[in-house]
Amino acid sequence: MIEFETIFKILILAGGGAMILLASGFAIKALVRKPQLPPGDADRVGDLEARLAELEERVDFTERALTDVRARAQLPKP
Repeated sequence: MIEFETIFKILILAGGGAMILLASGFAIKALVRKPQLPPGDADRVGDLEARLAELEERVDFTERALTDVRARAQLPKP
């Protein structure tokens, strides 16, 4: 006949394993879920993306201008 201690150990191990699986499921769900934006924030995100694209263009232009100025400074004078 199975002793009470053995049954108790089996229940504890099974319960602990079930809790680990349940906690893992909640953690994975929380990590995978996309955050929901409030209604007005979706428009703000679009505006910020447009402003970011404009700033990227300006940085590219500035980098090209600086490279051009540095190249001219290194040319020997005739």
